[in-house]
Amino acid sequence: MAIPAGHRFPITFDELFPQGFYVISVERANDWADGKTKPAVCKLTGRPVWTVQGTDPSAKGKNTGQVVKIAADYQPVPPETLPGTPFRPAMFLGLKVTPYVRDGWVSYTVWADEMVSPQTANRPSKATQKPDASSAAA
Repeated sequence: MAIPAGHRFPITFDELFPQGFYVISVERANDWADGKTKPAVCKLTGRPVWTVQGTDPSAKGKNTGQVVKIAADYQPVPPETLPGTPFRPAMFLGLKVTPYVRDGWVSYTVWADEMVSPQTANRPSKATQKPDASSAAA
């Protein structure tokens, strides 16, 4: 069985970032072509690609940096900082990884559909909430 190049494999946020993810910056991604840079465009959707630079506390060693790419028409806005800290925790919806080999090592590119605040991600949606007893009695 052949897997097409560039296939994106689904993965959960908790599998990839068991201790969370903290945003450092969000910037437009660039591609290199003919020795020049140009704004990156997603090969699957044709939308602009944004890189979310952050840190992964569960990473081992000195390199805890991580990049998550998001294809979106507009620049994703990181969540607010935690009060009294410089930290911006974020969660990603629709996470996928694309493995590749570079210099004999397997690496991967992380893609997400959306970046959200952990508080927003953990709240049940209105569609899944059950009515409380007081509203049922009315």
